[in-house]
Amino acid sequence: AYNKNEILDLGGVDYLTDPNNSNKRNQVEKPIGSYFLYRAGGFFQSDEEAQAYMDKYAGKEGYPFTRKFRAGDLIYEDADNDGMISAKDRTICDSSDPVFTFGLNMNAGYRGFDLSVTFTGAAKVARIFSNEAFGDFKGDNSHPSTIWLDAWTPENKDAKMPRVSEGTSSNSHPANIMSTFWLQNTSYLRLKNLQFGYSLPKNVLKPAGIENLRLYYSAENLLTFDAMPINLDPESTVERGSAYPLIQTYSFGVNLTF
Repeated sequence: AYNKNEILDLGGVDYLTDPNNSNKRNQVEKPIGSYFLYRAGGFFQSDEEAQAYMDKYAGKEGYPFTRKFRAGDLIYEDADNDGMISAKDRTICDSSDPVFTFGLNMNAGYRGFDLSVTFTGAAKVARIFSNEAFGDFKGDNSHPSTIWLDAWTPENKDAKMPRVSEGTSSNSHPANIMSTFWLQNTSYLRLKNLQFGYSLPKNVLKPAGIENLRLYYSAENLLTFDAMPINLDPESTVERGSAYPLIQTYSFGVNLTF
């Protein structure tokens, strides 16, 4: 299935903020349910670079940052090129509604063996995952993801994550500024079901008065292929990552017909 949509009219206004998610906006000429975020591009590689950024933007009207930037923090872009960083630099981004959804059913058989598989998936879809999903560094109840092992340090400048900071003390923290850095590609391909069976030959079963005997193995949610940086279900609809996960199940069975 292919989903293409565009908002044509909002009753005289250009946009409406999603009442259930302040990081989403419904805007004329844009897809419904689009994210509205600051754009983040890389990390400051030195305190001097961070200071130069603050010298350029801090103090100007609409400057949204309350904390001092340091090496390893996210760099936020002046998206509208007006020489200032303000709420006007938030831009329409991807939607949590997938552009493509798809599935595939395959069945095969050979000399008593049978195999059936079902794949499902979605593409061109994204979702925000918050600091609760990635994990914080505060108090005794923090639970940082292992991805923070690749946080920025002076010795690890080609890192996946910004520098480690206590609580919300950094401008990189999503509770302070939500940006495209925390918007994750949640496209996926999932092996939803697999069943493999074997039916004994009828000439073997007939003397015992059995018409059919089939042994099988079945698995649900066996494999998921995605580009997620943390171990979360790409179909999760909860930004904090607390949705109940899909259950992976295995079963063995017998079909017996007399």
